[in-house]
Amino acid sequence: MSSFGTDFNRDFHVSFTKEEVAKGKVDYNYEMTEFPSEEAPGISVFYKDKNGDIFHTYSAYARGTEMSVGTYNYLDLVPKGRDEDALPFTMSWVRHHDRYIDGRLADPTRPYWPTMASDAARSGG
Repeated sequence: MSSFGTDFNRDFHVSFTKEEVAKGKVDYNYEMTEFPSEEAPGISVFYKDKNGDIFHTYSAYARGTEMSVGTYNYLDLVPKGRDEDALPFTMSWVRHHDRYIDGRLADPTRPYWPTMASDAARSGG
């Protein structure tokens, strides 16, 4: 099931408007915190009983969603682990392997995108 086209992500505080992000802090993971994006990780679980009633049984945010990022399972086994201390934020190392050359995901206003990708986005190439 997808939340696309609904207010679900806003209701569960994992989607933010540009205006909210611009204020410096957003309501995420039960606190006002800085967040570098309009979308944040979150997992919710629901149960539908035989009468059709739906119950929200579980939610996890931030580091609580890491079980869904398989790469972390391997990084946690190696000597330097995730090696995130010097990064601007913990997942800034994430890159889509097939979406940089055409610039579709490259955003020159975000510091975590590679320079090459930002240049390609600006030049249309």
